[in-house]
Amino acid sequence: MLAELGHFALLLMVVTGIGQAVLFSPLWLHSSLRMLRPQTSTATPQGSPELPDDDPVGVTGTAAKPANLFLLPAVILLLGLLAEGALLNAFIVSDFTLPVVTDVSHSSTPMLYRIGAAFTPDGGAMLVWLVALSLVNLLLALQMGKSAKTGDDHFGRNALSILGLLIAVLGVVTLIDADPFLRSSVAPLDGRGMNPQSQDLLKVLREPFLYLGLAGLAGIFALTLAGLLDRRIDRQLAETMRSWTIGSWVCLGTAIAINAYRSYSEQAWGGWWYWDTAENSLLLPWLLATALLHCRAVLEKTETLRGWTAFLGITALAVGWFGVYLTRSGLFVPLPETQLLPSDSTGLLVSFCAVFAGAYYLFWRSVEQMATSRYFEVISRESAMFLNSVMLALVAAVVLIGTIYPLVLKWITGDPITVGSPFYVKVLVPIVLPLLFLMAFAPALRWRQDEIWMIGRRMKLAAILSLITVLFVSIRFIEMFPAPLIGIGLAGWVLTASLSDLWARLWRHPEHGESKYRNLQLLGPRYVSMTLAHIGLAILIAGGSASSIWEEQVVVSARAGQSIQAGPYNLQYEGVSLLAGENYATRQATFILYRHSLPVTELFPEIRYYPTRGVETREADIWHGRDGDLHVSIGDRADDGGRVVTVHYLPMMPWVWGGMLLMLIGGCFSILTRVVLRLKNTGVPAS
Repeated sequence: MLAELGHFALLLMVVTGIGQAVLFSPLWLHSSLRMLRPQTSTATPQGSPELPDDDPVGVTGTAAKPANLFLLPAVILLLGLLAEGALLNAFIVSDFTLPVVTDVSHSSTPMLYRIGAAFTPDGGAMLVWLVALSLVNLLLALQMGKSAKTGDDHFGRNALSILGLLIAVLGVVTLIDADPFLRSSVAPLDGRGMNPQSQDLLKVLREPFLYLGLAGLAGIFALTLAGLLDRRIDRQLAETMRSWTIGSWVCLGTAIAINAYRSYSEQAWGGWWYWDTAENSLLLPWLLATALLHCRAVLEKTETLRGWTAFLGITALAVGWFGVYLTRSGLFVPLPETQLLPSDSTGLLVSFCAVFAGAYYLFWRSVEQMATSRYFEVISRESAMFLNSVMLALVAAVVLIGTIYPLVLKWITGDPITVGSPFYVKVLVPIVLPLLFLMAFAPALRWRQDEIWMIGRRMKLAAILSLITVLFVSIRFIEMFPAPLIGIGLAGWVLTASLSDLWARLWRHPEHGESKYRNLQLLGPRYVSMTLAHIGLAILIAGGSASSIWEEQVVVSARAGQSIQAGPYNLQYEGVSLLAGENYATRQATFILYRHSLPVTELFPEIRYYPTRGVETREADIWHGRDGDLHVSIGDRADDGGRVVTVHYLPMMPWVWGGMLLMLIGGCFSILTRVVLRLKNTGVPAS
């Protein structure tokens, strides 16, 4: 019964989304018609449209009351939560009359993973996306309600109308491609079981963050189109987009960090990024969201880069949507074990083409209206941030080409190929290295115009410290490959530049006041969060480069009591025990870890067998030390009767996870600080 209720709620979501689009559409349609007429004048300095006095749907004449903005978004969110709750209940009680439950669940699956299995199939993932989009829809309505109270609800109603249309489109796609509430006439006794690779807490957490990030990009998409319709690609739009851009960036970055650590901890070979379709689909929208962060800041500060900012606001969601299609369609990889039948994603592809064809057409028609008389010099902060955003977009383009190239070549020649790490390293290094070099300059440059000699004066300390770092590493490890050395050098360059700029602003600027804490407040959350993100990226690059340089791999055939040396650690192999898990049987090895002859901890890598699927997995165990990670996994018996043991020692690998965490903390700091400052109303600027 609950499944039918969930199905009905999903249908009502589609109807209500259409209702929101239609009820808020008179202003939207009027703006669209005005955009299609020949234009003879540009926007006012404030970017506000000039409506005729006889406007049949005028903003002040027939505009809805502010409360009307919240009603439909609240109803849509409640319907989405009801549908999601019905699907979760079906997995919790193991309702095998639903094929979606039968395909990815089993009565013996632990409760936590049964809940996580609800996000695995296409229908479940699309439903999570719809719920996240409904949440963004309500939050945007609350934000737009403030402008509606002043009678300026034209822009907000356009944005909400577009979001309602997106909800309706994705709801229809869910019903057509992968309806999660369809029942089978004959229910099996039990399900096929969950893919063992998906039975992981990190897998359960990744999906909500991914779709929250995509939903945030949908909010930016709606705001951008509303700005194009209203001729308001200006400072006010940039201010409205700020929290949405940072929030989407944080959510997508969290999904990337979770996926990277999950790959690192679950796989037996010690890697954390493999450039496969799923990982690239996460990376693409995050890269463009990062580029949008920089351009949005320029637009807010100087009202330049209007066209480029609008383009990124549309394209960020486009690549995220296309990435969902790639991962769900199964075009690049064999059919996932989590699916019983090939997934039909035709509706997702058709809707993608329709939505973004219209969006890019509107952008094309609006290019001339986004022209501005404002300018900035080549040597300026605007120029540096623009170049950084272009390079980030180029990185995204390379990743996209590398992702879809195998499919295109397969269509042409019929030969399946794969594009791996060597391609991306070879192509991306010439782009990423200048990007990192310029990234250190941007915070130190002045707006509008700057002087080269002044820049050199500000950056001399960072240049000296980074040069010392490179010389030390090159002398200490003279046989090292040049690429990691350059990576460490640029990481030091970014780190020292960020810290020296922070030092200068806190201690060398007397106009900031005597209290250094007060100086830090005056810098604002935007600067502090940017500095934390840059420092985090530098730490991540340094850790990744160092771990690739000094990684040690030891593969031995070990017997009980044998010692294995890896880096500064010594592992003593104690043997293998046969144990029973909740829904699997395991061969668990025991290792005692020593450092300087002192016991540190015990490690328990496993080989698990899942009888439901008939699948065997290898689970590594990892020790996160202060100077590096020790990654231990076991294999089958060797010919000599010993157990194959693989040990990876990765120096400075904790720096990778610490750098990711610091970047995310920087984004969260910006959002939380703005909220606190606005609530306290202390007079400290929130930017």
